[in-house]
Amino acid sequence: MKKFLSLALAVLMLAVMLPITALAAGPSGSIESASITRDNGVLKNAVSVELKNVNFESSVQVQLYSGDTLLTTATLQGVTSKSYDFLTCCIATETADEYWALTPWTPRDNVVPDKAVLVVDGHELNTKTFTLDAEDWAKLPGTVLPCSIERAAITHDNKILKNAVSVDLKNVNFESSVQVKLYSGETLLTTATLQRVDPGSYNFLTCCIATETADECWPLTPWTPRDNVVPDKAVLFVDGSKLDEKTFTLNAEDWAALPGTVLPCSIESAIITHENGVLKNAVSVELQDVTFKTSVQVQLYRDDTLLTTATLRGVTPGSYGFLTCCIATQTADEYWPLTPWTPKDDVVPNRAVLVVDGSKLAEKTFELNADAWADLPGTVRPSSGTIVITTPSEDTTPKTEDQKNPSTGANDVVAAAVALMAVSALGMAVLTRKK
Repeated sequence: MKKFLSLALAVLMLAVMLPITALAAGPSGSIESASITRDNGVLKNAVSVELKNVNFESSVQVQLYSGDTLLTTATLQGVTSKSYDFLTCCIATETADEYWALTPWTPRDNVVPDKAVLVVDGHELNTKTFTLDAEDWAKLPGTVLPCSIERAAITHDNKILKNAVSVDLKNVNFESSVQVKLYSGETLLTTATLQRVDPGSYNFLTCCIATETADECWPLTPWTPRDNVVPDKAVLFVDGSKLDEKTFTLNAEDWAALPGTVLPCSIESAIITHENGVLKNAVSVELQDVTFKTSVQVQLYRDDTLLTTATLRGVTPGSYGFLTCCIATQTADEYWPLTPWTPKDDVVPNRAVLVVDGSKLAEKTFELNADAWADLPGTVRPSSGTIVITTPSEDTTPKTEDQKNPSTGANDVVAAAVALMAVSALGMAVLTRKK
């Protein structure tokens, strides 16, 4: 019995110790503090993050944040995997520490770090928030002045500047990219991306958003500058992060007079047309001053119900003083294929919406003659939804062979008799069961 108890005790101790041993061998660590350090021959100009009781098999990372924005990630390298009572993570503002490689970042005077996250062997183990002195951070060698949008103005071609909206940028420091997004209200008009300029620090840069041929250093996403869509906001992105935004007011007449802007497109009218060898049986929608890069669509509605969408094809992108959109009630026009629809006599179209290059640019309500619409070839009568039922007593006409019951070939009287016999047989079976 003593031997059995000793053996059982040993097994129990082993069972308890194994999970503890396994737990002790897993990844561990915590963040003790974070502070600004300066170059003294040992430490660097950096945010130094003190780590405690770090045990790792493959990796140690420290993520540095300002608010919810990840600034950079420091990854430990050149250190043997094992347990360390203390480690100092050096997130340098100039040249990265040889033991702590950093993802690309630009330390900015006005973006002060306030949070560190410790990730060991791929597991997030600890988070620590802290407060650094904003002035000390801004004075730290390696941090740069905040970049900004100084102004936006209309410029004219003078062999140096172009016919454009010129956006002046200040203190731009970048590692990979600079973009300026141009808006009118909440609508994004185009995005200018800097190219042919080496990454680095620039006190001043002028972003040229041309209304004609794009500047070679600032290519643009496709857009059509329109007389009646005046830009009023610019947003600056550096290395993928939004760093500044500026609203401004341009003179509407000066904008409309700028070479490269085009007249506003519009829907002039919508009428019923009839087949005459040129026009089709259709709702013909007259469009004016249409300039497009990729697509033109006309959406036909009855109140808020979309009936069909006509999409222009077989026409070279460019500017057109007039276009006629043919929304046919029979075979679709070869230039205006339609989404599937059934023109119904009692559903009369009364609204058209013009969408150019994916943007809604015009809308027009109209009234078509209901009788003329119903008479148009290709429209169909509305379904009545009426069901007429005749009883045998009302219908004394002899049935033909194809009118007889399809399953038995008998007439209705015979079918009724068969049904009655079946019910009787079922009743007899029930009575027999009871007896």
